[in-house]
Amino acid sequence: MTGSWPPHSPPLTLERRALETAELVRLRLPDRPGSLAAVLAHLAEHGVDVMRLEVLDREAGHAVDDLLLSGPALENALASLGSRAMVLARRPGIDLRDGSLAMASACEAVAAAPSPREAHRRIVRAAIGLVFAEAGLLLARREGFLVVLASTAGELPEGLDGSGPSLISSALFSGECLTADGRIPWAPPALRDKLPGGTVAVVPNTSPHEVVLVLVRDDHAPFLPSELERLRGLMRVAGYALGLHSNERPRALREAR
Repeated sequence: MTGSWPPHSPPLTLERRALETAELVRLRLPDRPGSLAAVLAHLAEHGVDVMRLEVLDREAGHAVDDLLLSGPALENALASLGSRAMVLARRPGIDLRDGSLAMASACEAVAAAPSPREAHRRIVRAAIGLVFAEAGLLLARREGFLVVLASTAGELPEGLDGSGPSLISSALFSGECLTADGRIPWAPPALRDKLPGGTVAVVPNTSPHEVVLVLVRDDHAPFLPSELERLRGLMRVAGYALGLHSNERPRALREAR
C-alpha cells in the first residue's frame, strides 16, 4: 500500500474545529524580558486564545514570533497592541506546526516521491507547508532557458528566456538564498506577471542539476533567515532525491536491454 501526500484528513475534532477559525499572526516585538508576557496578557484581556507560538528570529534588539490565535475579538486585540508589538503578517486558516516535525514530514514526502515529476510537485507543496506563501514554483535552467517543473499557479509558460539578469540567475550563480520585494524585476515579465506581487524568496540547488525554488507572498512580509534555512535544507534533500531518480533512469535502460 502506498501513502499519499498530503495525508488523508483525520476526523474533525474540537481542536481541529478551533484551528479552522484560527489565524497565524506574525509579530515583531522588543527582545527584552517581559515583552512577550505583555503581549500574551494583552491578548488574554481581549479573550484571544494563543493556541501555539514559535520564536522565529532575534536580531537588532527585536524578536519575531509566530502565534496561532483564535477569538472573536482578535481584530481589536491586534489593533490595540500599541508599542507592545508590530503586526508583520496575518494568515487566516494556516496552521502553525512544530518546525522540526514539519521539516521531517516535508523531507520524507520529497524523498519518497516515486518519479521526478511527482518529486517536483512535492517539493513545491512541502515548501509552502514549511513557510507560508501564496504561490510556489520549481524551475530548472537548461541551455539558457528557465523550464517550469512544477507550480501552484496556472497558465504559466513552460519555458522562458533565462539569459537576462534576474534574482533567479543571481541565486543560481551565487548558490545563495535571495529575497526581494516583488515589485522589482526579479524574473522575466512573462513569469512575474502571473504571480502575486509580494515578497519573493529564491532558493537554488545546483547539484545534480540547476534547479531553483521560488516562493511568492501576497504581501511584503519578509522571509526570515530561519525560514530560508528551512527551505535550503528542503532543497538539499530535493537535490539528493532528484539525483537518485537521475541515476535510476540509466540503470533501468540498461536492465531493459
